[in-house]
Amino acid sequence: MSAGSLTFACAAPAYADEVSDAQNALSAAEARMSQIASEHEALVKQAEELQQQIDEATQGVMDAQAAAQTGRNKLGIYATQEYKTGGISLIKVLLESQSISDLVNNMQYFDAIQEDQARQIAEQKQLEATLNDALDDLNKKKDEQVKAISDAEAKQTEAQQVVAQATAHLSDAQAAAEAARLAELQKQAEALKAQQEAQSQTEQAPAEESKGAAEKAEESGNGAASNSGNQSSSGSSSGSSNSNGSSSNNSNSSNTSTSGWQSGVVSAYGSTSDGTLGAHTATGAIVSESSMGVAVPMSMPNYRSYFGRSVEISYGGRTVVAVVNDCGGLGGGSRALDLQPGVWKALGASSCFDWGVRTVSYRFL
Repeated sequence: MSAGSLTFACAAPAYADEVSDAQNALSAAEARMSQIASEHEALVKQAEELQQQIDEATQGVMDAQAAAQTGRNKLGIYATQEYKTGGISLIKVLLESQSISDLVNNMQYFDAIQEDQARQIAEQKQLEATLNDALDDLNKKKDEQVKAISDAEAKQTEAQQVVAQATAHLSDAQAAAEAARLAELQKQAEALKAQQEAQSQTEQAPAEESKGAAEKAEESGNGAASNSGNQSSSGSSSGSSNSNGSSSNNSNSSNTSTSGWQSGVVSAYGSTSDGTLGAHTATGAIVSESSMGVAVPMSMPNYRSYFGRSVEISYGGRTVVAVVNDCGGLGGGSRALDLQPGVWKALGASSCFDWGVRTVSYRFL
């Protein structure tokens, strides 16, 4: 046997081993792709189910929020009356009693007032506790959904990596022979990518009825959609320092965290002096002293898709849930949101001018 024949005979098993290894790698890739697709589908389904729970939890928060705010208003009115009248003290009861009978009657009245005060305070504490529990439940569900979406995105990335690794294991000749299997793997990876993109678009799906109202308001030019933008851009447009010492640099460069929270500069509107109190928003709602709405910048891509969505806003240790029902210039998009009276009041401001321009944390629900 010649040396050349010997070399050829020895090379055959090595080539067979390479082919076998490549086929095994491809089979393993197919099995992993099937598992990834199943895991991705489960995560997408989990995110969709959580969105339904989030919607229900959001409504619960807004109901609890409204009840708590009503209670705060009542206590505020009561405190104002006490301040104006000087209140009722035990010493005052004793001094103003003309007789034992008067003293007994006044003491009973004093006790009734004290009991009513204690009852109102206890009720308000319960309302605040209910609101906090509702917010905790909402945030837990939202965090779970954000994680599910993030995990689904990771599965889609892994699918692409599986295809790349499977291709790398095949020689040129074997790659041609297994082209159909590789193409099927790539097809599955692309399907996961398309599904993930569709899921992302669903997260920002527009409320159709709100879109129509917004378009009509924008065409007429009579809504707060234009007014709020002008007010916001004219007030503190270069950035300002507010009453709490927070400052802004008039930049809407928001930072998104892994929990979905973003940081952004926001303004406020809704007063008689700026002409927006009582005006119609882009979706047809009316800006009132207690309206829990916000406007988004018209420079934001697909801004109409946010109409009807809830947004959670956190500032200075306070958290509030509002609804996107308006849009405006917002300083050419330099600010992330424009807050209506019910929102900036809940966050501790006494007026939209007191709020000025502040940086908050927020996330869409």
